Amino acid sequence: MKPKIIRSNELKENDYGATKVIDIFNTKEFLKFSIAKVRKVGDDIKLGFDTESDVAYYVLEGEGDCVINNKKYHVKKGDCLFYPKGTKYKHLKGLTLLAIASPPFNRKKRVYVE
Repeated sequence: MKPKIIRSNELKENDYGATKVIDIFNTKEFLKFSIAKVRKVGDDIKLGFDTESDVAYYVLEGEGDCVINNKKYHVKKGDCLFYPKGTKYKHLKGLTLLAIASPPFNRKKRVYVE
């Protein structure tokens, strides 16, 4: 692999309803991890967990609530959250997050429990 600069303002934002995602690193070139910018414009309806990835979220902007293993926490800009695979969580509106997942995040590997 060669060094590269990825300009996130040139990447497409994917619309998943309450969640808007810009996948920064999530291609076959980057096999060990993925990075995405996640904007919460609405509340996640369902609590869920990742069956394969450990995920860290850094709060880039805003403040809001998240639910981790059925307990609500208030988070704000500068906070970092870490969820080992299998941790049940959801994020509520008002947050812009940098998501780092290893192995790379795969929507098909997320299980919803509500």
